[in-house]
Amino acid sequence: MTAPATAYSRILLKLSGEALMGDDAFGINRGTVEMIVAQVKEVADLGVQVGVVIGGGNIFRGVSLGAAGMDRATADYMGMLATVINALALQDAMNRAGLPARVQSALNIEPVCEPYIRGKAMRYLEEGKVVIFAAGTGNPFFTTDTAAALRGREMEAQIVLKATKVDGVYTADPNKDPRATRYESITFDEAFVKNLKVMDATALALCRDQKLPINVFSIFKVGALRRVVLGNPRARWSTPRDGDPMALAIADIKKQAAEKMAKSIDTLKHDLAKVRTGRAHVGLLDHLRVDYYGTGTPINQVANVTLVDARTIGVQPYEKKMVQTIERAIRDSDLGVNPATSGDMIRVPMPPLTEERRKELTKIVKHEGEEAKVAVRNVRRDANTHLKDMLKKHEVSEDDEKRAQDEVQKLTDKSVQDIDKLVAEKEKELMAL
Repeated sequence: MTAPATAYSRILLKLSGEALMGDDAFGINRGTVEMIVAQVKEVADLGVQVGVVIGGGNIFRGVSLGAAGMDRATADYMGMLATVINALALQDAMNRAGLPARVQSALNIEPVCEPYIRGKAMRYLEEGKVVIFAAGTGNPFFTTDTAAALRGREMEAQIVLKATKVDGVYTADPNKDPRATRYESITFDEAFVKNLKVMDATALALCRDQKLPINVFSIFKVGALRRVVLGNPRARWSTPRDGDPMALAIADIKKQAAEKMAKSIDTLKHDLAKVRTGRAHVGLLDHLRVDYYGTGTPINQVANVTLVDARTIGVQPYEKKMVQTIERAIRDSDLGVNPATSGDMIRVPMPPLTEERRKELTKIVKHEGEEAKVAVRNVRRDANTHLKDMLKKHEVSEDDEKRAQDEVQKLTDKSVQDIDKLVAEKEKELMAL
């Protein structure tokens, strides 16, 4: 009997560590692993080459309480080792099922498994072996989602398949929100704008930039992986229109608008931090710079800035010769404070604000908020002007131009809401006794 034609000849399957738990609290559920292996074998028997990136949450969850407060890099390395355990379990289950598999680790632990070597991994795939990539990227601060995007591109996979407990991408977690609806398809840029959390932002950005599509499906449905490989997807994340230049140009306009609006909000946050309230907080000094060996350097890079109490900031210079320079910079700033030095410690008391001064500062805060809104709306104007120019040149359809303008407006509305929230919070601080 002739095998059915598949939509992909090489895939990268991303499995979370939690997927191996089944119904257990943590660890590896043998029945669940065998079910996953059966699905992988089913597509491998169709001639599809399979790479797998595995997470470690099922094991690290058991020690997560003990890791609370631990150095982030150390905790991440522990998580990487957990993925190696899962990879070895998966390899053993595959070999017992008659499916040849190899584990390659981004961390060098040769007595246990091979180190990651791209050329060797490619050869294994071409030989029909499943390659299980362990230890993430080998670097802390990067998730196994990012490792999946990276290995998918390196292995020249045609798609990254994210195996989860839900059958696609939803507007919200369908297990928690009965009103959640599933997307039939969604672009990467839409995923960023809507802040969807199926994969982390770094992984999404890498897949988008490398034009590597993603499909999200439930690994717990019988035959689900086979159906995806045969081209019957649920929700699919992809580059707009799979690389259509005009769609990509629209996506770039929206991306630039989102970045510029975010920058306007960041500027507002910085400006509001300079507005002194009656209470002390270390961020008040963030905008102050001092001369440090001929270079204007933020105070918090040449001194340890802490809170002595609710109304006093403590500044401890790393070099004693900087004490007078820092004290002078604080006194001459626009904060209206009078620092005092005792030894090599600079104390910056926050004098209480008068009612009149509070009202003046509230006006300043509102003005800063309005300026930020103007900046955001200018970004909207520029984006819409660009879209209208494309329409005049017949580079986009009226529907595409209208749809893009609607999305830019949603970005604008969200940014204005964020600005209003920042202003309201600052006003509340100012008026607090």
